[in-house]
Amino acid sequence: MEFMRTDLQYYAPMCVRHTTFTETTDTIVPDTEPDIGRILCAFGAVSVKDELPQNDRILVSGIVHVVVLYRPDGQDGIRFLQIPLSFAHIEETQGITADQPCFVRCHLQHVSARAVNSRKVSVTGDIGLEIDLYQKKQSAVTEHIEPDGTDLQVRYGTQPLNLLQTVLTREYTVLDDVEIPGAEGMKLIHTRGALGPVTCQSGNAQLTISGEVQLTLLLLDDTGKLRSLTHAVPYTQVLEASGVTEDMPVTVRLTLRNLDCMLREEEGILSMGACARALIQQRKEQTLQTIEDLYHLKKQIELTESSVELYDDAVPQPFQSEGLAQLTLTYPASEIILTDAVCTAVGQETMKLQVCVLYQDDTGNLWGEMQDTTVPLVLGQTAYTQLRDLTVHLTTARSAERDLQLRASVNGTVLCGAPISVRDITGLTAEQDREPVDQAGTTLILRYIQEGTTLWEIAKQYASTVSDIQNANELPEHTDQVSEIMLLIPICGR
Repeated sequence: MEFMRTDLQYYAPMCVRHTTFTETTDTIVPDTEPDIGRILCAFGAVSVKDELPQNDRILVSGIVHVVVLYRPDGQDGIRFLQIPLSFAHIEETQGITADQPCFVRCHLQHVSARAVNSRKVSVTGDIGLEIDLYQKKQSAVTEHIEPDGTDLQVRYGTQPLNLLQTVLTREYTVLDDVEIPGAEGMKLIHTRGALGPVTCQSGNAQLTISGEVQLTLLLLDDTGKLRSLTHAVPYTQVLEASGVTEDMPVTVRLTLRNLDCMLREEEGILSMGACARALIQQRKEQTLQTIEDLYHLKKQIELTESSVELYDDAVPQPFQSEGLAQLTLTYPASEIILTDAVCTAVGQETMKLQVCVLYQDDTGNLWGEMQDTTVPLVLGQTAYTQLRDLTVHLTTARSAERDLQLRASVNGTVLCGAPISVRDITGLTAEQDREPVDQAGTTLILRYIQEGTTLWEIAKQYASTVSDIQNANELPEHTDQVSEIMLLIPICGR
């Protein structure tokens, strides 16, 4: 008897984790800047320096580039401070080694600033991490048993699988000089960046990625008025991707690690450098033959078997959900300058957002507010294990002087993978005779089958075979189950 075994090599997620930590720093107002009268609001953007898997931990370090807007004491106009908030976070994770594929998405969940006194500012930032770690696995499963004779009956099944064959991380930088309409003569205060959806085309050991860098610019003109502009910068990058082949689909997830922008004010030309990190995955779709059941016509059998744990890594799917919410501002708003939002928590049906609103009241005063709100999350019938790579885009409309209607468009990735168990038989003995079905030596039994019963169950009980029962009763070959029928059952185990 021969056991035909199949070796399976693949990657499985070892760690999928969300975590948040807080960093604080104090800074002194430079001598060239006036005293602080009132802090309006703070914005921030994360630059990641390192994400290093080590033994049983991950080190993530970088800087949050914080911009604090304030009104000077006793003066008109707006001033801003650029404050670096450094961080180095160690995430303890048992079993991690330095050579494992690791993908970290770092984002700023909240930033705030307060005036300690007129010359000192304290900045606090809540930094969120999404960590994906992958581990190489190797398993073997018996797909077929080649018996010595015809007495062993085996029922086979199928298990469709998506096995992750390739996991790579690659970095690339998008450099471009772009003209920003309406930015001439203005000063760049803050830039927020996001990576838009990408298309990819795989070749042997390389990958071509096309997408766009989506920019939101906060600008200040020479009269002290703030303005917000958006712009998209398209790009195409060719990456080295050893192990990637043309015959399997490829998926790519992206995170923006660093964004450097400089505006040439006279021309309105923005010099941009965007550093991105790509998680490249390639899956193999295959169907595994499984052994559902087996029996011997003449012998009792004893099996050596176990359950093999595999990971069915279904292709991640993009999703989009829209929801409405309403905010009540502290003061009547005559102009909404900028709205921004980050996702701080996700439930099964709702998503919690932290919304920053920068606006001007009827008297020309500038105000900044940070508020929490909840919007519905609609994923349809999609089953998911994780929502990742979330970005939020807001559009606003004033419904009253102080009421702001928000429409939040949330984009992200649905991870649909799940562990599965497969029966694995590695040994079989058949030494002891099975109990005879009928002591009188009957070779054909007539039975009335009342409730729906599979031919396999009947054949197993009476030491027969499915094909013999089908032939004896002139049943079609595809017949699997019968009910309310007189059935002739040949007994083969004689």
